[in-house]
Amino acid sequence: MVENIGSGSAELVSYAKLNLYLDVLGKRSDGYHEIVGLFQTISLHDTLTVEICDRGFYLESSVALPSDNTIKRAWEMFRKNTGKEFGLKVTLKKKIPVGSGLGGGSSNAAAVLRYLGEVFKIPLEDLLNIAAQVGSDVPFFLYGGTALVRGRGEIVEKLEDIEGYSVDLFFPGIHSSTKEMYLSLTPEMYRKGPGRVEELHRAYLERDYEKIRKLSYNVFEKVFLEKHPEVMDGLRNFGDGSIVKMMTGSGSAFFALYPLDKGNYSFVGGV
Repeated sequence: MVENIGSGSAELVSYAKLNLYLDVLGKRSDGYHEIVGLFQTISLHDTLTVEICDRGFYLESSVALPSDNTIKRAWEMFRKNTGKEFGLKVTLKKKIPVGSGLGGGSSNAAAVLRYLGEVFKIPLEDLLNIAAQVGSDVPFFLYGGTALVRGRGEIVEKLEDIEGYSVDLFFPGIHSSTKEMYLSLTPEMYRKGPGRVEELHRAYLERDYEKIRKLSYNVFEKVFLEKHPEVMDGLRNFGDGSIVKMMTGSGSAFFALYPLDKGNYSFVGGV
């Protein structure tokens, strides 16, 4: 979502995501892992104020970010792929915890790419190609809402948006390294088939809570809890009465799923 706020600036909303289902099918010859997942944006969001300038990249953030952050990479890859020469000023107000599996960095990058695409009239197909160069989850965030995600994350099939649900979130205060979590997977953990994402999506649409509980899955959850058994103490008091309680992404955040208005954050539809 883009809102012009005067003086050449625009305010962007950058939503978090949940993995309602996430599995790994194997490791590819290029070193990436083949995934299959059901992704969903939620109302927890960061806010970015952006402004085009003549040259250079300037970022002011409410939390410390690495120098090679996803926002800067989005700007660099956009310029490289389009041949456009311009600078960018960004102010980031961060609400999505870093290292939580909620996709904050990828969402920030996608918000910037979507904005630049509007400014410079770049087709979505070209933006998706740029997004895949920035990060595996970035293409999904160009769509948002509900999607089946495959490949290393760059293959996004938009699905009918799931509505009528909300979640509460549990943050253990642990920065979970995506790279480390993938390295912790062993071949016997890889699923031999495509999973049951479509069936789970249908269960959400039909409000079949029993089937949602049965089909929800995250391959990283067991690995994460084996590395951080202390998290179990906090989880015992989290998500009472929820439909399902599980980890998102490669951690460290967990979510408890409820009908609409029971949780603090609602599902958000796509663009």
